[in-house]
Amino acid sequence: MAPFWRHTNKKKHQPAGTRQNAHKKRRTFGRASIAQTASPYSGQQNLFSGKARKGRRRRGTTGAGRMAAPPSRLGPGKFSRLKKILLALPLLALTGGLIYFVFFTDYFLIDEYRIYDEGTEITSDLELNELVRLQLRDQNILFFDESLLQNELLKLHPEYSSASIKKILPQTIELELERFPIAANIIDIIEGADGLRIQKKYLINSRGMIIMENDEIPDLPYIRINTSQALGLNAYPLDQAKLDYIINLVKVFEEKFGIRVVEAVYLKAAREVHLRTEKDFDVWFDLGKDMLSQIDKLKRALPKLDIYKTPLQYIDLRISGNNAEKVIFKRR
Repeated sequence: MAPFWRHTNKKKHQPAGTRQNAHKKRRTFGRASIAQTASPYSGQQNLFSGKARKGRRRRGTTGAGRMAAPPSRLGPGKFSRLKKILLALPLLALTGGLIYFVFFTDYFLIDEYRIYDEGTEITSDLELNELVRLQLRDQNILFFDESLLQNELLKLHPEYSSASIKKILPQTIELELERFPIAANIIDIIEGADGLRIQKKYLINSRGMIIMENDEIPDLPYIRINTSQALGLNAYPLDQAKLDYIINLVKVFEEKFGIRVVEAVYLKAAREVHLRTEKDFDVWFDLGKDMLSQIDKLKRALPKLDIYKTPLQYIDLRISGNNAEKVIFKRR
């Protein structure tokens, strides 16, 4: 008798498509698909649900789980800092070498200088050369303060109006000196105690300082003075204000009247200047009064006083006050 149950082979009744799917499922059971294992860093992420991934981040990964993280490498920030350090090392070495070369070697120490006086090199003035040599000794040309040498030189040598310094690397200095212009000839009448009178000639610059003895320049004004003893170089027979007054007076008189001035006589005690003209008469001026007002007074007197034809000994223009227009003269 047949059993009351019947074993039924379900496979026999399954559709063909269902059986093939089951077969594939058995072959791939427990293995990740190709898509899951395509990246070693993303495969584990695909195996976990969102909730599992959150738990994994909280607990951290250990063991085999670490293999899913990228291998340790230098990040962009670390590489950039290392690169900067490597690049800075040669620069630091170069800077240190340059500092040593400039400050601690003799390469830039001044060991040669040249002095020029208005374009002519000075070699014979030992005092001037010694002054410059002492100022330049042990000086680095890069840091040498030329104003110190300029001030010292102009103080000790007032005949110079300026001193310009040129640095020629690595070790040479050129010093160019400019003098005050020569302004006038001085004729000094020296009256000795024995009554003897000696005449000496000098050249003075625009500051009134004697810069040369026993010499003259005929194109410049002549100024006669009286002294009790001989003058020397660097003396000041006239201060600059009086010298300018006399030089300008000579120039204006010649321009206004067309008569050459042979010499101007400076009377220090009387504070007067007497212009000695080529027509052999003198014109007296007061140094304490305006020069142009005295010139104009003589100009206004020309219709009555013919200075070109009248033989005169002198014309006195010093009168002022109520008789300001009065001109005193003496015929020969």
